[in-house]
Amino acid sequence: MSTDVTNAEKLRISDGFVVWIIGSTVEETSLLDPLPEGAEMIEARDEEEPEPVDAAVVFADDRTQLADSFDDVLPQLGSIDVVWIAFPVRDADVDEDSIQELVADYGWFAVESILLDDAWGALRIEQS
Repeated sequence: MSTDVTNAEKLRISDGFVVWIIGSTVEETSLLDPLPEGAEMIEARDEEEPEPVDAAVVFADDRTQLADSFDDVLPQLGSIDVVWIAFPVRDADVDEDSIQELVADYGWFAVESILLDDAWGALRIEQS
């Protein structure tokens, strides 16, 4: 029996969760595989009649992309219990400090940091 923890488990994604993936490529989305049983990913959400979402993962290759994503999706993130920002760990433009600074401007704060693999980390955020 394997005791390896999957990235989905690290990100607190559970059975049956609907996970909104924002700003990702196929390679980035593959970081979440395998998802728990019954969990599904969505890449778009109807702003006028949003479907229930249990978790959101915002992928950002750089600070500008993250800021642009936040401007577009921030109003919809407040109703989601588990929100993560995933970022390349070896990129000087976007790191834990710069993410914390940016999310603070929107009334959010970082509560947890994890490594997904050698190249990607993630920071869980909550509203203040």
